[in-house]
Amino acid sequence: MMKIRNLRWLLVGLVALCVCMAFVKAPATLGVSAELSNGQYQLSGGTQPWALALAVLIICSYLALMYAEPSEDRRPLPGVFRRLIASWLDLYLAMMAFAPILGLVVSVTEWRRTGIFEWSFERDYSVASDWLLALGGGALSMVVLVLYFAWPLVRRMPSPGACIVGYQVVADDGTSLSLGKAVQRTLLGFVALSAWFLAPFVARERGKGKFWLDKVFGTRAVRI
Repeated sequence: MMKIRNLRWLLVGLVALCVCMAFVKAPATLGVSAELSNGQYQLSGGTQPWALALAVLIICSYLALMYAEPSEDRRPLPGVFRRLIASWLDLYLAMMAFAPILGLVVSVTEWRRTGIFEWSFERDYSVASDWLLALGGGALSMVVLVLYFAWPLVRRMPSPGACIVGYQVVADDGTSLSLGKAVQRTLLGFVALSAWFLAPFVARERGKGKFWLDKVFGTRAVRI
């Protein structure tokens, strides 16, 4: 069984590879995007083979992390800056894992409609299935994002971003969070991320690795 600390460097390399490929290839769209502006409609969607390959690598690394050998170091993490960095890394990795797959679904849907397959496409007219692709894709993205953050809490493992910066969130009593509680903490965590500038000041206990979100759910951040 691979150790969490060994997986950290694999994840660092994976983030670096994602950033480099995004700059080099610069895809117009990964996933699907619909826009109506000044009376003009535009829908764009698609994926790229390299993005799909990266998505598979991210998903495999995520699964490997969820079943890695747990870390034994449980010293509290007093700061919140690492948490902020980890959150943005996780958001990036989650979207790089999901958007190319969603884009493939959109490209295949367009292929079935037109008979012509393209990895990415744009059009300035609407069809009946557009609303389903846009709304369904958005809803599914949110579900995937919530589960991405919630499952590590259930497994008592760090998220990939938290693993990279060297910490994880655990329950005060040492047990796993239930899926329902993990989902609730994740949703409130999005609120905490949007108001990140308050984290260093509101109900914070540095010595215990806590800020207000941890107090609500009985969790704390510890080093790995």
